[in-house]
Amino acid sequence: MAIESIALVGDFSPGSLEQSYQRAFELIGVRTHTFDTGQFRHELSWVLRNRLAHRLTIQSNVIRERASRTFNRCLEKAVLQTGVAELLIIKGEFVMGETLHNLRKKGVRVACYYPDNPFPPNPSQRPETLVAARETDLYLIWSERLVGALRKTGVRNPVFLPFAWDSEVFPYQDSRPQGSWPGVLFLGTWEKSREEFLEELAGSVPLRIYGSHYWGTRTKARGRVRSCWQGHALHLAEAARMIRESAISLNLLRDQHVIDGAPDGLIMRHFEVPGAGGFLLSTRGGGATTLFPERETGEYFTGLSECVEKAKSYIANELARRKLAEAAHAMVVSQHQYTDRARQILRLLGECR
Repeated sequence: MAIESIALVGDFSPGSLEQSYQRAFELIGVRTHTFDTGQFRHELSWVLRNRLAHRLTIQSNVIRERASRTFNRCLEKAVLQTGVAELLIIKGEFVMGETLHNLRKKGVRVACYYPDNPFPPNPSQRPETLVAARETDLYLIWSERLVGALRKTGVRNPVFLPFAWDSEVFPYQDSRPQGSWPGVLFLGTWEKSREEFLEELAGSVPLRIYGSHYWGTRTKARGRVRSCWQGHALHLAEAARMIRESAISLNLLRDQHVIDGAPDGLIMRHFEVPGAGGFLLSTRGGGATTLFPERETGEYFTGLSECVEKAKSYIANELARRKLAEAAHAMVVSQHQYTDRARQILRLLGECR
């Protein structure tokens, strides 16, 4: 029997993964019932709404469970009132395992997509994350290696599912020439390891950095990175335009993407850059080189020296760069849009029956 409707739980802010999935399900003819966790936050205890108190209690599962009890009861009731048989949670902060257990007992098949690393000591991990994961029918994750790690912790059905491209969020910039600015673009959050890498890279190639104010406050005052920071972050169509206009978009995987000592998995940038029509130079890692073969749809590096060498080469070689960017875009269009992922999720949920 085809799935005709699905409930979605998460943060539906502009450009969010939740919105991408909502659009995707609607485009393939599946009705969605959305529950924005932001609308339920007033049901959280002040302990979780107060920034200082939250920081002090962020590792206490007991406190978080008690302080989010009303939040979870309201969410559970709201989902059951829709009458849907399928639920997809994106990340699921404050959503407790007991709530998922109760929903499953009442006939709701529960899937969760976790966009970060669910294991400690990663900063996005919360005490309820793995507890709730064990109460799902389907747990979707962006890394093959994390699938194995989740299974070892008792998660019954972890499945590798990459991110994808949403043309509404990062529209294809076909009216603009690829690489009209001959330099390297980095879009992303500040991390010390990223700063150190980009500080060295900036000594060899033109570099522009767009991101939060941390790039202006946590970096060396007289360092090259500080001068490369453009003073703000870029989002949505504005980011897509800059991706297209830059010769190279650099993808530096974060510490949370290092699994068992090596980079693994795919992040949103792997799909957003080719979706927008840009050329991606990325950290070499498992998963990415399988979906986007090296020297066929993009380029990869292991270490600074290889990154510098390839950045210089592709800045100078416009024809090769554009050929790879076009091949990557065609692959994303044909195989890696959120409508493709939505169909996969429906198929996987159907197999859980």
